[in-house]
Amino acid sequence: MYRLLIVDDEPIIVEGLSELFSQSDYPLEVYQAFDGLEALAVARKLRIDILLTDIEMPEMNGIELQKEVLRLWPRCKSIFLTGYNEFGYIQSSIRGGAIDYVLKTEGDDSIVASVKKATRVIAEEVTYEGLIESARSSLKLALPALRKEYLTGLLEGEASSSAARRERFAQFEVPLDPDLPVVMAVARIDRWREDRTGGDKMLFAYSINNIFEEFVALEFHLTYFRGNHERLIWLLQPKAESGYRQAIVGNPPLLMGEEVDPEASLHAYLLGMLESVQDACSRYLKLACSFVVSSEPFEWDMLSSKYERLSQLFGRGLGLGSQMLLSDDRAKESGDEKARSKVKRIRMLDQYLVQKERAKFEQLFDEITEAVGEPATLAAGLPLEVFYELSAIFIPHLNRFEALGDARGHAIPGKLFSIREHRSWREASGFFRELAELLFERMEGGNEQETSEVVEQLHQYVEEQIDGDLSLNRLAEHVYLTPFYLSRLYKQKTGHTISDYITGRRIEIAKRMLGESNLKIHEIGMRIGYDSASYFTRFFKKTTSLTPQEYRDSLK
Repeated sequence: MYRLLIVDDEPIIVEGLSELFSQSDYPLEVYQAFDGLEALAVARKLRIDILLTDIEMPEMNGIELQKEVLRLWPRCKSIFLTGYNEFGYIQSSIRGGAIDYVLKTEGDDSIVASVKKATRVIAEEVTYEGLIESARSSLKLALPALRKEYLTGLLEGEASSSAARRERFAQFEVPLDPDLPVVMAVARIDRWREDRTGGDKMLFAYSINNIFEEFVALEFHLTYFRGNHERLIWLLQPKAESGYRQAIVGNPPLLMGEEVDPEASLHAYLLGMLESVQDACSRYLKLACSFVVSSEPFEWDMLSSKYERLSQLFGRGLGLGSQMLLSDDRAKESGDEKARSKVKRIRMLDQYLVQKERAKFEQLFDEITEAVGEPATLAAGLPLEVFYELSAIFIPHLNRFEALGDARGHAIPGKLFSIREHRSWREASGFFRELAELLFERMEGGNEQETSEVVEQLHQYVEEQIDGDLSLNRLAEHVYLTPFYLSRLYKQKTGHTISDYITGRRIEIAKRMLGESNLKIHEIGMRIGYDSASYFTRFFKKTTSLTPQEYRDSLK
C-alpha cells in the first residue's frame, strides 16, 4: 500500500480529492495538509510515496515543499496540481523530479491518471528482482557476521537437519561439506603482551588465524570464527587430494599390505601442526597460546557436545595451564557430559518465551528434562544446575504477568525458589511445564485483551470526533501505533477496515439525522465531517444508492 499526501490551501479541493481516493479501490493511504508547513510536518512523521500538491501556496510553495520531502523520502513521486498553465512552473517542477503536472481545470480523471502513473513508476522501481539483487549485495557484505552467527548457533546446540545445513552452508559460503565429518581445533590466548592497546585483541586474533591457515590451507578446507570467552575456533576437513581425506570418507588405504589408520595419522598431523602454530605465535606475535583439538573426525550433530568437551580441557587439561597442547583422546565423554551438551541449550527457552514460540519451547524443554533423567538425588549435579537455571528463566516472565502469587492452586514461590520442595525430578520438571503453560496462556490472553482495548479506544474516538479528523494517521497517533500496523491489527481483529467502520458509522448517523431532525442536508454533512454538501451527497449516494434528500423523502 502506498501513502498519498494531498496538499492545497483550498480545503474543498483537499477534502474532495481525499474523499475521491479514500473511497476508491486504489492501494492508497490518504493524508491531507492545507499548506506546505503542515505537509512537511506529516512527512517528518511518515514515509510519503506520492506527493500531490498545489504549487502556489503561502509561506512554502509546492516546489519548495517537494525539495524538502525529497530530502526525507528520496523515492517519493511528486505530482503538481495548479491553476497556472505557465512554462516556468512546468520547467521548475520537472527539474525537481516531478512525474506529472495537472491543471485543476482538467478534472478528477486527469488527477486519478497521474496518481496511477505514480504508483506504476514506484512499482517498476521497486521490483522483486531489484529487491533481491539489493539484498544479495547487502548479504555479501554481512556474510562474515552471518556465518559466525550461524556457526555459533550450531555450537550452542541449535537443532539442524542435513538439508538445512546444506542450504545454510551454501547461503553463508561455508567452505565445508555439510554431509561429511569435521575436525575442530580451539585456541585460547593465555597471556597478552604488555604493550597491547585496546584495539589489539581483534588484530592479534586475525594474526593467529593467518598463521594457522599458512600451516593447514594446503591440506584442508577450513572456516574460522571467534566464540565466547575469546576462544578462536577452526572447523576443518581434508581436501579431496589430501593424504588425510580417508579419515573422513572411510575405506582405509593399504601400506606394505597392511591397513593404515587414517584417523590416527590425521590426529598426529594435527597435533604436530598445532605445535608449529603455537611456536610461531610465541616467536612472531609474542603471545602465549593454548590449543586443543578433537582426536578424530565427528558428525555435525555432535558439534555442540564436542565443543563443550574441548572447552573443558582448558580448565581440566594436563600440564601447566599455559601453552597447553591437548586433544580429547585421553578421556572420552561420560554420560553426564553428553547430557550437559543437551542442557547447554537451556537459555534458548527464554528466547522461545519472549518470542511466544510454544511448540519450540515444549520440544526443547522435553529434551532437557529427558537429558537429566531420573537422578537419585536433586541436591547435587545436573538436576540442581538445571533447576536453578529454569528458575532464573521463569522469574522475570512470571513477574511481567504478575503471576508469582498463585498458579492453578499451587503456591509458586516455594516450589520455584527451592529444589527441596520437590520429591523427584519428574515432579520438578512437571512444575516448570505447568508454569510454562500458564505463561503462554497469559501471553495469548494478554494479546487478545490489548487488541480489544485498542479497537474499543478507536471506536470511542470515532464517536467523539465523527465530524473531525479521522485520518488513519490521526487515529494511529491516538492509540500510539504506526498507521500501517494499526490498519493490519484492526483488520485482523474485526474482519473489516477502519475506513469501512468510519463509513458505516457516518452513514448510520446521517440516516438517523435525516429521519429524526429538521437539519438541512449540508448541516448533516458537516456534523459527520463533510464541509461540502456536494461531497456529502456523493458519498451518501455511493453508499446507499440514494441521495440524502431521496432517503429523507422515502421515510415519509
